Amino acid sequence: MEILAPAGDMEVLRAAIAAGCDAVYLGLATLNARRGARNFTPDELAMAVKDAHAKNVRVYLTLNIDIAQRELGQAIRMLKLAEDCGVDAVLVRDPAVIGWRRLFPRLAFHFSTQTCIANSLDVRAAGDLGAARVVLARELSLAEIAACSKSGDVETEVFVQGALCFCISGRCLLSSWVGGHSGNRGTCTSPCRVPWMAGTESLGTPLSMKDLTAVGHIDDLQRAGVKALKIEGRLKSPNWVSQAVGLYKQAIEGGDPASLLDQANQLGAYAGRPLTSGYLDARRDDLIAQSAGRQAAALPPADSSQSTAPPAPADPADPAASPEPQPTGIEYDLAIDITDQGIVCTVTLGERHLSWTMPKTQVRRQYKAVPVSIALGQFEPRTLHNCNLRNGTSNNLEYLMVPRAANTLIDLVSSALRQLLKPEDETLRLDLPEEIRAAIARAKRHAANTKLLGDAPNRARLESKSVAEFVRRIKAAGQRDAMPQAILVEHATADQLEQLIAASAGTSLIVALPPVFFEADILAIQQLVTLAVALNLAVEVNSWGGWKLAKDCGARVEAGPGLGVLNAAAAQMLHQNGCACVSIAVEADRQQMEDLTSCCAAPCALTVFGRPALMITRVQLSADQLQGRVLQDRREVQVKARLEHGLWTLRPVEPFDLRPVRNKSIQVAHLIVELVASPDPAGEWLRKPFGGEKTLRFNYGRTLA
Repeated sequence: MEILAPAGDMEVLRAAIAAGCDAVYLGLATLNARRGARNFTPDELAMAVKDAHAKNVRVYLTLNIDIAQRELGQAIRMLKLAEDCGVDAVLVRDPAVIGWRRLFPRLAFHFSTQTCIANSLDVRAAGDLGAARVVLARELSLAEIAACSKSGDVETEVFVQGALCFCISGRCLLSSWVGGHSGNRGTCTSPCRVPWMAGTESLGTPLSMKDLTAVGHIDDLQRAGVKALKIEGRLKSPNWVSQAVGLYKQAIEGGDPASLLDQANQLGAYAGRPLTSGYLDARRDDLIAQSAGRQAAALPPADSSQSTAPPAPADPADPAASPEPQPTGIEYDLAIDITDQGIVCTVTLGERHLSWTMPKTQVRRQYKAVPVSIALGQFEPRTLHNCNLRNGTSNNLEYLMVPRAANTLIDLVSSALRQLLKPEDETLRLDLPEEIRAAIARAKRHAANTKLLGDAPNRARLESKSVAEFVRRIKAAGQRDAMPQAILVEHATADQLEQLIAASAGTSLIVALPPVFFEADILAIQQLVTLAVALNLAVEVNSWGGWKLAKDCGARVEAGPGLGVLNAAAAQMLHQNGCACVSIAVEADRQQMEDLTSCCAAPCALTVFGRPALMITRVQLSADQLQGRVLQDRREVQVKARLEHGLWTLRPVEPFDLRPVRNKSIQVAHLIVELVASPDPAGEWLRKPFGGEKTLRFNYGRTLA
């Protein structure tokens, strides 16, 4: 089996090669899922490939995030650069990038773990789309891994060491909801690692996972048919990566189990979290790492053949941790301006700047509110990435911010400085052949995209148990044209479909498949889709496996939020692969929505109201502790946990609402009100939108990082 090592920079890459890895994975400065790492310049990428290939080590480039419309040119140039440099494979997530595979025949395409490959249908779908390999979701058991590995000609890759996420890979919106930093775009701020409360009761860190080790399961993984063993850690030090590679070389060669486990525990001490192999063992309890007790530790000294560079920050999941010291003496400016659109923050570093907009939320407790002058003052004594504040300005120093916004500001400024300190990406200067330029050319907006943001929504998303009562109350309200044109039905089973059709009173039904399902769920979902086809119902797919199943069954297919997009090329790729309608990613910001819909050649749908699934987990949680309880973090973010499709799902208590917003630049085919987890679906559908300052708008009023 291949030992695949992380490389956050050239020094780590050389340490991994010296330690004997078979392949490395790395990213350029942007458009990868570890944008907090130092990463590689274009020149360094060419050098890295040359050095690696000289030692018969393969190089995989990560391009594994959702791509915004304005980033398409940069993304396709990265692929051209990778092919020109001799990169062996590229890890991908966005449907647009997946659709470009034919343009780069010398590059192998690997589906990233961010694509949520959780069952054999997902693997077969990846094969249909041209993937040579898939990185399996970390939540799978050995038996499920074996089923995936034996489902076709597609290779499988499995994480064996490093951090675990509470949320299933590629399904997390919590960091995006909290502060506009998307885990699907490589800027996660790890809000799952912080303490949470339930009322006045402290819950500790109920969402913070133990770290993974599979060192005791190497023979099992080989028998399962796994091709590659992946070590997580592009934010870790050369010393750590070197020792991790050495550990798995020993494990493959049949080293002493007790010694291997001891070495794995030393690696785990780096992050200060205990280790687990629970998912591999099909055990989903005892996976949480409470924060009290253990502290992060440094690794033991490396031997003379290994790098002597100091270790990276103690917790690689810490968003404020700088992966590499920057030159001292750098000064930056920070402006906080209050506008009608929100709180506009701008960080300026030399000739470069970065801006974002925070919503103007209502201050409910005056004594806790923070004036802008105080918020600016907290930066004066503070050094962020060896940068010091030179000037802090505002057009309204007395404006009161809610504590959550003031507390979030440090993280946002830290992240902005990290991005501004990176060198600008030189790949934008690459010339492209005509065929490649054509792949990113602007298209004409599809004729079906005529509804403006601010028009009346025409679709509702409901749980199956809510459909009958929802229809009854809408009809009883007697409001003209109050009934939605279509209802997207969540959590339906095959034996419910005929009853749902009868209860819908002639309203079109669309059967929504789950965003993630596992091997044991395939038969029930297949029965559901088969019956939906027989009853002439359309099917909304939210995963690649769902897409393949629906396509193979001959269903009328739409792509839901689980396959949501940020660019028109991704929408077109899904449309060309049989999706009659495509969903805009629910976390998209205003600019991204405008850019996408201005040239979207496929009918598209936008969710304008709802409580989106912020996290979906396979961790076994206590229903007594969580069911119906409100969890709150220090930023006053409130969520509730509920079981959906047999998985715990965390949704916000308060919905976001774009219905009061009027924007003629955003045109779509469907505006959807999502009423899953609503305490009163019919009431919220009928209620006139409230347009006050306290209305949550998710990322509409800020820049999605």
